[in-house]
Amino acid sequence: MNLKPTSASLLLLILLGLASDPVAATLWQRIQQLEALGVEGAWNEVVKGLDAIEPELDGASLEQRARISLIEARMLAVTNQPAASIKRILDVLQEREQLGSALELRALTLATNVLVFNERFEEGFDYFREALQLAPMVSDPESRAVAWIVAADFHGKIGEPATAIEYANRVLIELEGLKALRPRCAALFLRAQAHRVAGNIESARDDFEAAAERCSQIPDRIYAGSSRIGLAQSLSILDGAPERIEQQLHRAIEDHRQADFVDGLLEAHVELARGALNRGEVERAASYLAPTTDWIDRVGSHSLRADALFLTSDVASLRGSSENAYALLRQALQERDRHAANLRQMRLRLLLSGLDERARAAELDLLRARNDAIRLARGNDRQDEVATWWAGSGALAAALLLFIMVFQTGRDRQRYRELARLDGLTGLVNHTRFFELAAQGFQRARQNRGRFVLIIADIDLFKRINDEYGHLVGDAVLRRVGARFIEAFGKEAVVGRLGGEEIGVALTDCDLDTALARIEHLRAILNRRRSDDAEPEITISFGVAELRREKSLDSLYAHADHALYDAKDAGRNRVVTVSPIDLSGPVFVT
Repeated sequence: MNLKPTSASLLLLILLGLASDPVAATLWQRIQQLEALGVEGAWNEVVKGLDAIEPELDGASLEQRARISLIEARMLAVTNQPAASIKRILDVLQEREQLGSALELRALTLATNVLVFNERFEEGFDYFREALQLAPMVSDPESRAVAWIVAADFHGKIGEPATAIEYANRVLIELEGLKALRPRCAALFLRAQAHRVAGNIESARDDFEAAAERCSQIPDRIYAGSSRIGLAQSLSILDGAPERIEQQLHRAIEDHRQADFVDGLLEAHVELARGALNRGEVERAASYLAPTTDWIDRVGSHSLRADALFLTSDVASLRGSSENAYALLRQALQERDRHAANLRQMRLRLLLSGLDERARAAELDLLRARNDAIRLARGNDRQDEVATWWAGSGALAAALLLFIMVFQTGRDRQRYRELARLDGLTGLVNHTRFFELAAQGFQRARQNRGRFVLIIADIDLFKRINDEYGHLVGDAVLRRVGARFIEAFGKEAVVGRLGGEEIGVALTDCDLDTALARIEHLRAILNRRRSDDAEPEITISFGVAELRREKSLDSLYAHADHALYDAKDAGRNRVVTVSPIDLSGPVFVT
């Protein structure tokens, strides 16, 4: 084994299902110790331990070799070698039928983590689905929890916070009464992140605080540090004390420095610089951003690197270095566009895979039903007494109660299905429901040789709105934009939030000229009835494509998405259409 650990660029989860083997107890103990050291981020000790174990591999069992390979895979991942890491995991999965479901599940979830963190969502999705299918067959609750944690992380990253919260709750309920510190730490952190994305900032603050404390006890320095960053961000939105915010960020830096976790260091420095800029302390912000230059080119989150570059561009501009500021801004936009393109690809993959709204609603219902069953199974004595009383009250009373419960459950499920179709912030349909309805309209138009137009819109420089005015104002802007879209396009249009600041419109029985007229109406009413002067005026860029000979919705979407990018590159605040005569050349509309 000849791994030389460098800065870690991957937030991974290896949750332990520690087996025992009396014949090879010493080797098992050393493997378990290495797994625990890996969670703590003690990379040097892990490498030394792997080197020491290597001579004993000839006599190791298949399960022992597999677990050692997964430790090596994690090490390869955190040393910026995701391809080599995935290859090692695939080697383990080739023996999956002989390994047992718990170890197979661990390999699948590790593969998902490596790929999703590096924003290779489409590949990660395949392993993610396999893990979810396998999880119910695993008897150990802590091993099953690994799959739910990956599901929470996955749905959180693709912009589905409600589903992420459901999965995190599933972990916390299923592990109730068990020690299981590591999965509880991860579940609290992921639920906090999902609450923050959903706009539940006070809930996010409470969960981040609990996660920081729980993860520090293990210790899992990566999750502890990331939880402190999340807590600082939440406190900033809630107008918390600047001293406490900076204290949390400096503690996060210390955690991530000990774990050698580059993305955590990058994020903490970005938040410190953002706070300094908000206070007008340009030079202090520059000092916080100075170390990030060496981290930008590392493998990791494009979105996080875009944030760092945007702030560095702002500092350069305030220092009077316009040329440098422009170059940094271009680089930031490229990073953001890479992140957005990866998310779009994943959402299309979800659509094409058949994970439609009906399946999603069923998935949520199943999670809630399981959560309720676990709560009931762990009920207190009072619940037992109530159940006994009802059992003795006769068949009529029991039948009446059953009827009421079935009726209430049916009504709740209907309500959950309706909620699952909507974006919680804007009230528009969510991206899954949007693509489902748009696909139906697209197919009808093709079959009937009718008209169909797809519009992809993006609020210009929305990240700066959040940075300058705060996330609460950003949320108000998104709600206002959603309302203006409905006003301009009418209830007959399908209008959905595709994620972040991106909105889609599907128009059936509508030609290109009519669609452009509606866009101009939207642009005219866009900034009317702002709540007050604190809510900024905004502009939007549009990409528009009309059905011509495309055989699938994703082909039409690709045309509209390309037109949107052209609108952004041309200076924003404009409409770019894909001509129905020649789809190869975009047409600019101001």
